[in-house]
Order: sequence, then C-alpha cells, then structure tokens
Amino acid sequence: MKKSTTRVLAMCLACLAVLGGMFFPVSSPAKATDVITVGTNAEFPPFEYIGNDGEPDGFDMAVIKAIGEAEGFEVKITNMEFKSLIASLSTGSLDAVIAGMTVTDERRQSVDFSDSYYTAKQCIVVPADSDVTSLADLNGKKIAVQEGTTGDLLCTPAEDNEVITDASTEVKRFKKGTDAVVTLNNGGVDAVVIDKNPAETFVANNEGKLKMIEDETSTEEYAIAVKKGDAELLEKINSGLAKIKEDGTFDKLVAEYIGGETEEEPAEDTEKLVVNVGTNAEFPPFEYMGDNGEPDGFDMAVIKAIGEAEGFEVKITNMEFKSLIASLSTGSLDAVIAGMTVTDERKQSVDFSDSYYTATQCIVVAKDSDVTSLADLNGKKIAVQEGTTGDLLCTPGEDNDVITDENTEVKRFKKGTDAIVSLNNGGVDAVVIDKNPAENFVASNSGKLKLMEDDTSTEEYAIAVKKGDTELLEKINSGLAKIKEDGTFDALVAQYIEDNTSTEKEASDNIVQEFINNLKYVFVDTNGYQLMAKGLGVTIGISICAGILGIVLGFILALMKLTETRKKRKTVMSRIAGAYIDIIRGTPSMVQLLIMFMVIFRSRYAVVAAILSFGINSGAYVAENIRAGILAVDVGQMEGGRSLGFTYGETMRYIILPQAIKNVIPALGNEMITLVKETSIVGYVAIVDLTKAGDFIVSRTYQAFLPLIAVAIVYYILVKIMTKILAVIERRLRQSDNR
Repeated sequence: MKKSTTRVLAMCLACLAVLGGMFFPVSSPAKATDVITVGTNAEFPPFEYIGNDGEPDGFDMAVIKAIGEAEGFEVKITNMEFKSLIASLSTGSLDAVIAGMTVTDERRQSVDFSDSYYTAKQCIVVPADSDVTSLADLNGKKIAVQEGTTGDLLCTPAEDNEVITDASTEVKRFKKGTDAVVTLNNGGVDAVVIDKNPAETFVANNEGKLKMIEDETSTEEYAIAVKKGDAELLEKINSGLAKIKEDGTFDKLVAEYIGGETEEEPAEDTEKLVVNVGTNAEFPPFEYMGDNGEPDGFDMAVIKAIGEAEGFEVKITNMEFKSLIASLSTGSLDAVIAGMTVTDERKQSVDFSDSYYTATQCIVVAKDSDVTSLADLNGKKIAVQEGTTGDLLCTPGEDNDVITDENTEVKRFKKGTDAIVSLNNGGVDAVVIDKNPAENFVASNSGKLKLMEDDTSTEEYAIAVKKGDTELLEKINSGLAKIKEDGTFDALVAQYIEDNTSTEKEASDNIVQEFINNLKYVFVDTNGYQLMAKGLGVTIGISICAGILGIVLGFILALMKLTETRKKRKTVMSRIAGAYIDIIRGTPSMVQLLIMFMVIFRSRYAVVAAILSFGINSGAYVAENIRAGILAVDVGQMEGGRSLGFTYGETMRYIILPQAIKNVIPALGNEMITLVKETSIVGYVAIVDLTKAGDFIVSRTYQAFLPLIAVAIVYYILVKIMTKILAVIERRLRQSDNR
C-alpha cells in the first residue's frame, strides 16, 4: 500500500520536475569538467569589446580563456549590461564575471573576488580645448559615466564623496562608454570619467578632438567575481591566473591588448541596438493596422526613419493606449510613439523628445447636427478615446472652463473607431478627437459626418521614453533632427497625412447589391479575410497548446489532491494542489494573462505567455473534473482490484482510470470549448487572434456588424466541430458498455 502510494507520488513529482525544467531551467555550480559561463559587458575596450566575428573579445576575454585552458575547463562568454552582471551571478545564471570590474567593499558583500589581475586608474576625458585639469574642476558640470562603474560612484555627489561635492553636478549614465564619448563629442556633457585604458583608446580614436587627464584620487584593482561561497571555482581561477602569470602568457596578453603592439584596432560594436517601441494602432493616419496585419502609419514611418538615421532597429508592439506609459515605466517598452500629446501630468512619469507634430482637437458630429463649438456639448453625450487629450478636454472638472455641466456624459472607448461607430449608431452626440484622425474618419464616412475645429486646444505630439533615459532620448532627438534636415520627414508628412486616402466602397440602391458590396469592402478590398485567416490560426494554435498543458497539469494536480482521500487527512501534496486550484479559480483569467505577459515575460513572447497563462488556468478546472471522475467510480472497484492482487497503481491504471475517463470526457470537452472562447482576450497582450482580427477590420471599415458576425460564425463552427469530435469519442468509449 505504502509502496504504491510512493510510486504514484514519485511519478507526479517527476512530471512536475520535467515541466519545471522546460520552463525554468536552473544553472548549477560549475564542476571540474563543466563549461564555465562567464558574464561580461563588451563595451569597455581594450578589456572587452565586440570583435570582427560579432563575439566578445578583448584582454579580459583572453585572460579568462587562458585560465580555463590552464585549469582544464571550457569558457562560455555571455554579454549583458554591466549593472546586471552581479545580479545574474547571485541567481546562478552566471558562474563567473570578468568585465574590468573593480574590487569594492560593497561588491564583496554580494560576490567573492579572485586575486587582482590588473591595477587601473580613473581618467577624465575632455575636449582638447577644455580648461578642466582635475576631478574637482567637474563640480557643477555635466559628467558622463558608464552606469554602475567606479566612475559612476566617483562622480555622484554624496556625503562620503570628498571631491564632487556640488549637488548641482549632473551625472549622465550610459550603458556603453562609447555612447558617453559620442555625447561628449556632441557637446551634451563637459567630461567623461572612465578607466585609463579605455580612455586612452577613446582619445586615440578621436585624435585632435579629445584629451585625457589622469586622476590621482582613485586607483583600483580589477578581479574576477564568482558567486558568494563558490570556493571551488575561486580556487581554480586563482590557480590558473598564477599559472599564466608564471609561464609568461599573461604578459603576452598585456602586450597584445593593452600595450598596443598590434596594428589592428579593436572592432567597433557591430551588435545593433533593438528599441522596443509601443503604439496603439487605432489612430489613423498616425497609426493603424496595415494590409499585412502589422502596425503602419505616419508615426511608424517616423520612428523607423529615426532608427535608420541613428543605426538602431525598431520593434513595434501594439497595445492599448492607456497601457503605454505604464509599460514604459516598468521597462517593458523602450519608447512610445502613438500620437501622444505632451502634458505636464505625463512629464512626471516619462521624458519626451522634441515635438514632431502640432495638432488641434476637433469635434466630429452627424451631418445634420447643430453643434458648432465645444461649449455646445455641455449636457450632451460625448465619445472620446480614453486617456487622450479629448478625454481630458471633455471631462467636467474644476479646471475645465468649457465643459462645466456635470450632466455631460463622457463615454470612453479604447479606439477612436469605436467612438465613430457609436456616433453613427446614435449612441453619442459627438466625438472629440485629434484633427488628422478626425479628418480620416469624416472622409471614410462621407455624407454622414462633419468636422469642426476647436480653437481652445492646440497640442504637441512627441516620442516618450522612460524617465531618466537620456541616452535613448538623445538618439531620438538626433535622428529626428536628421530626418527633418534631409527631407525624409516632409516626404512622410506628404505620404501619410496630406495624401492620406482610404479604400472607397461601391454604393448601390439595390439592397442585395449593397449587401454584396459591403461584404466585398469588408473582407476583400481591405484584406479582411487575410487578417481573419491569420487570426484563426493563432486562436487554434494557442488553444491546442494550452489545452494539452492544462490536461497534463490537471492530471498531476488531481492525483496530488486525491492523496487526502486515501490518507483520510490532508497531506502536503493535497494542500499544494488545493492552494493552486483555489488561487487560479479565484482570480480572473484576464489578470493572470496580464501578469504572465507584462510582469513575468516583461511584454515579450506574447504567444508563449498566452499558452502558459491559459494552460495553467485550465489545469485548475481540469484537475477538479478528473478528480470528480475518479471519485465517481464505485469504491468497490478499487477493493476488487486490490483483492485480485493488483497494486494501487495497477488498479488505478487498469480499472479505475479507464472508467473515470469515460465519466470526465464530457466535462473535459466543455473545458476545451470554453478554453477556445476564452482565448478571445489575447488581443490585450498584442496578439492578433480571431477576435482581434475582427476588431481591426471594424477599425478600418467603420462597419461593426459584418466583421463581428463573421467572427461569431467562425467561433460557432469551431465549437460545432469540437462537439462532433467529442460525440464520436464518447460513442467509441461507450461501445464496451453495450456488450
């Protein structure tokens, strides 16, 4: 009895371990024959930089590889931001770190250091005509540093800083020393404080423009860091370091990389920066969904042109407008371009680039409306896109001098298109929105709507970045200036705004012909059928993967929960399963999806986040279905199996589970059908599924009936197919009951 119980629980734990290993791999401490994962930050020449082959190179890379060769272990290099190195070491993602890292008392609290392999000084890099002669001269000036380095600590005014004492001193932190020097060349800072060897490299590469001043107040030791307490690896590194110093290898590497005996200059960083830009593609002509199902429009063209001018790649993420600033603040996005107005309130959360467009608010009303100004909307129903300037302008409040009637009803929509649809349907009296999308809406609803400009509000559009991200902000402003200067910006204005056209729908007085024209316009002329076909594939794919994951998790959880039935008391396993089921069933699937996507995956890998979220959610319900099916089998079946000499596991496998499966098939089928329909919310995490595809068609055609009915029909067909398959399975399983 006890052996069989242990066997079943061991199988459950093994399954959980396999699943855990799939999604959350854990690094183990390095052994003698292991590959040692070494972290670095390849932005610190000549110690570390990206070589001609696109891989990290430099003095430090050569040193750690030589140590590995001397001690018989292989080195795997991982390049990441400097400030993330110690955290990755502490969590076990890295085994060691070599990155021109200074030994400090503060860092010793988190990691253990090897013997020192290099002694360095801090230096000041300034323009050739600068009058700065020492670190003290930088008080009250703008200083650039590489974040997290000794230069950063040395230049930050604090109680324990005896040199930089002026609180008005502005320290600009960059991820790369190269970017700090570029900013110095562009006049953005007065000086760069950095280690001596990279400083010499920067000055040599900018001959005649820059000069270097050594700072005598700071001498530092570089060492290799390992995880706190990893004495085995530390001993190997110290042993290897001693060997390569003794046999002359270390001196050769110093001569090659630092002594400057080679003619070849360190290669420039060939790794292209990827900037994750958020938008809300419901604001034509600034942003909308293109024919290929990807975000398009004036804003998309502008940010891509800026990226091309500044040498970075742009990755667009489409999401709700109200989620953009929050995603920017949490680091899920690097920048936002979405026809976003610069306001004092938003400036508290983000930093804005230079303005790239000036817009005014407009009122869109029915053709026969008597509304002539914003003041006429007092006491009426007004539609706005939530979180926009129109929303603020129409909400009655103490600071609103125009809309003063508290009876004014403001209806907030996630999309401007939905607001227009509501106006066409008579749900509101007016829509207040920016001028260019308003013109687009009126042109697309010719004969039905008219537009009036409101002179009370003029606003500037700008690109938002995370508060304090001066490095990216300078790149964006620089790129924006370049495309304005070379004529690219004017060409984009002419293409997307001045010459913006929409697909015209053929009109007919014949009802049948008009219906056919509508079908053609909605699904053919605007490529609606392609969007729906892609969306259907995404819906089916997510549903199948999540369903399989849910069944596996549900089976494991059901067996864990059943341990309390056998033991006649709660067990550790049953408590874990019970807590899982209670939490998952007690929280909305929407919240679970957003947590998985925005918190755990940080707005990346949306499809994976959706599969895991729905699979984990489904597992809780499947577990209870399976448990109920097993308990529904007469207890005498278990007793009979045991009396025949079967173990508990054999009885479950050959007698109980076959009967239980017959009992739970209808419930599992219903759960799978529910899962397919629940996936309709994945549009909130920027996945274009079937429902989101229908939503995009509405936003492009301003017709809600046909797209939404089409989506409903496709879901209905899917459910009918699943129901038929379920019925066939049930009939086959019940055949033995009729014998």
